[in-house]
Amino acid sequence: MKNGLKLCILLTLFVFLEGCWDRTELNDLALVTAMSFDLTKDKQIQTTIQVIIPQNQGGGLSGGVSGGAPKKTTIRGEKGINISDALSKLQRKIPRRLFWGQCKVFIFSEEVAKAGIKDEFDFLVRHPQPRERAYMFVSKGKASESLELFPPIERSSSEVLRELADLQIGVKVTLEQLSMMLKGDAEAAALPLVHILPKVKSAEPLQTIPYLMGAALFKKDKMVGQISEKTTRGVMWILNEIDEYTVTFTMDGNKDLVSLKPVKAKVKLLPKIEGDKWMMTIKVKAEGDIIQNGTEWNPMNPKFLEKMDKAFEDDIRDRIDEALQEVQQKNKADILGFATAFHRKYPKQWEKNKDNWNELFPKVEVLIDVNASIKRPGLINAPGGIPEDEVQEK
Repeated sequence: MKNGLKLCILLTLFVFLEGCWDRTELNDLALVTAMSFDLTKDKQIQTTIQVIIPQNQGGGLSGGVSGGAPKKTTIRGEKGINISDALSKLQRKIPRRLFWGQCKVFIFSEEVAKAGIKDEFDFLVRHPQPRERAYMFVSKGKASESLELFPPIERSSSEVLRELADLQIGVKVTLEQLSMMLKGDAEAAALPLVHILPKVKSAEPLQTIPYLMGAALFKKDKMVGQISEKTTRGVMWILNEIDEYTVTFTMDGNKDLVSLKPVKAKVKLLPKIEGDKWMMTIKVKAEGDIIQNGTEWNPMNPKFLEKMDKAFEDDIRDRIDEALQEVQQKNKADILGFATAFHRKYPKQWEKNKDNWNELFPKVEVLIDVNASIKRPGLINAPGGIPEDEVQEK
């Protein structure tokens, strides 16, 4: 009796151990690396995907489009009343099942962004396959054009965008972060803007890369404006996202330039409410090393070093002030984290005023407190390429 019971249990376990019956072979999958969204003339959503070509994934760089190394990726697109509809039509044109585990880039066209990304964003966060750490972008012009490119170095244009985002030369936003921004206190966000670099004369057709410059500003799900590269840097200062960054500034308002790298900074937002007045202090502590001295000054002289420190501080202050003018006064989109800072420190006042934040945000008085210093002059003390008798020492 006991042996029979053991046999029944053993047979039952064997049934559950057959774990390969529903497997999907890699050869049956189409690996999606990026997806873009455009609007058609009849206001449908054009969904384009970039797919890896498995047989062309050998060693070597991606080279030219013709006559060189084979293409590493291809694109397919289809339109529909929404993304799900477009993808169902798209699957009919691809002999393998679409797999999203490698999709690290999502690009909205500027037209889609201005119309609102609510429906597209709902698909991305609701569908089980898109990765929460995938990077989000807005393109100048058609978004699908960035996926058509064949970079001369990286394997795909999506990999170029991912690498550029990781370098933090501009704002970097993942799907998860965008979700938190749009659901946060300010309901505002900024996404990096994608441009296409003009190809060199010797390059094959489409042999170039997408690159990042500036940012698109969102209120709720709609793009309300964009900011320049310089303003984006100021926003990054406020958001405390400056890490090993190069800063170049002028001395005494002339053309003598000094460049510092790496520049590291710590930024704090200090909110304060007095009566009906809402105030914010942006406290910055930064330091950097000289990598190029275009002046005739010896930075080892404390008098000249103090002037350089002052110019460094003024440059940071100007960058932050320009960002405030564009973001706070012109576009009135709180991508700076002010709402979160006030909510954290003054929860009761915030609850009373949160519905009026769009009107209150432009009226917040901002004080910029900068403490910047140069730590090292570089490998040499005096300016290079200048005779010693021309170097200003006093």
